[in-house]
Amino acid sequence: MASKMVSEVEEKLPITLNIGRVSISATLHVKIKFAEIRDVQDSAGCARDSNESSQLQSLAKSKSLCDRKAQKENQLSEEESSTFEAVEPKTIESGSMPSLETQADSVNKVGWFSWKRRRLSLKPTRSKAEPLIKKSRSFSVVSRFSQQKVEKPEPSTESRDKNEGSSTTSAWEVKELQSRDGQTRLKTNVFFASFDQCSDKAAGESACTALVAVISHWLQSNRDAMPTRSEFDNLILHGSSEWRKLCQSDTYINVFPNKHFDLETILRAGIRPIAISHDQSFVGFFSPEKFESLQGVMSFDQIWDKISSIAEDTAFEPRVYIISWNDHFFVLKVEANAYYIIDTLGERLFEGCNKAYILKFDDNSTMYEKVNAEEKTQKNDTKAKEEIICDGKECCREFINRFLAAIPLKELEEQEKKETVSYFSLHHRLQIEFNSSYLLSSSSSSLTSSPFSSSATSTPSYL
Repeated sequence: MASKMVSEVEEKLPITLNIGRVSISATLHVKIKFAEIRDVQDSAGCARDSNESSQLQSLAKSKSLCDRKAQKENQLSEEESSTFEAVEPKTIESGSMPSLETQADSVNKVGWFSWKRRRLSLKPTRSKAEPLIKKSRSFSVVSRFSQQKVEKPEPSTESRDKNEGSSTTSAWEVKELQSRDGQTRLKTNVFFASFDQCSDKAAGESACTALVAVISHWLQSNRDAMPTRSEFDNLILHGSSEWRKLCQSDTYINVFPNKHFDLETILRAGIRPIAISHDQSFVGFFSPEKFESLQGVMSFDQIWDKISSIAEDTAFEPRVYIISWNDHFFVLKVEANAYYIIDTLGERLFEGCNKAYILKFDDNSTMYEKVNAEEKTQKNDTKAKEEIICDGKECCREFINRFLAAIPLKELEEQEKKETVSYFSLHHRLQIEFNSSYLLSSSSSSLTSSPFSSSATSTPSYL
């Protein structure tokens, strides 16, 4: 006669699941049935041996099926935004099962360190980053996610910095900045926004003209204040938004296919009620005396001398200039005790900078220049030394001269020695405009063009 022997083994294994970047606890239920048909006349010892052999064979088959199922599920999980992951069990030896405590301890350790490294994010992702637990298998699980309260993630350092920067308190910091040619060093107070116009958040790649209009309007409306970080961020967002609106108009795009609008166009569009004071604005060139075609025109240094002399007047009120130079616009605010440069393009400050900035030039500002090679030789000193060029508000003049214009000026000087440089190249790279802005009331004239455009009714100041 033949008899059928059936035995069933059921185990519950604690595991840690990684859903996206969330680690949760779950239980893996494993149920295995063993069946054997044998002749009743077989000895008990033979039955035990046969039973053990059958159990091992069935267990091996079950493991093989699980492995194949896991492989298929892994292939599917790679196409989805989140996966269920667990540690692969060790190979089962004859007559024994892996320790549940060892498995749980291994999973918990891996999950803990992954949690600490990556923090918690409830946002699913399709990134190709490595999983929190490597070389894992996928199994059918019963999750306790709905019954378990997920811990609220701690904000990262970057998030805390942004939140602090969005407060109503300004965050000025003393910085040392190096010019691109490596010859000059500036020590002064700098104030950074959280991003600049080229960031994904602002999306204002060519919005500098609209941005200076928005910033100038704010400065004119808040004459005794400078923006906080949150206000600075909002100005960048608003200016970029105004620029994108203009980009949707065929009227403007037909004239400016590169979407880099000139100041006259922005002012006439009326995105902010400001205008340009013609008789208080200037246009000039950097070092015009070095170029034959620029002889007799107003120089940058002459413009600066006039602005400085005006600021020394006892009845002086702060002025806001929109500066145009080398296909870019930024703002200069002139106060009796300090000058401010406000620029929404971080790359203008130094390579790799991705935040808009404000430079403050006052009694705490100092600029240094490297001693030239001949002087070092005379002093028998092989170490590079520096000497103070200027301090105070005068550092603002030298910042524009040495940090912004030095390299293009040197390149054009070298070209001029070989042949006369075209006026177009000089105009494009060396001309600088100082447009004095003011608030435009409803009763003011509608003329808002730059004094250097063809439609201006009055001429700028020249020497």
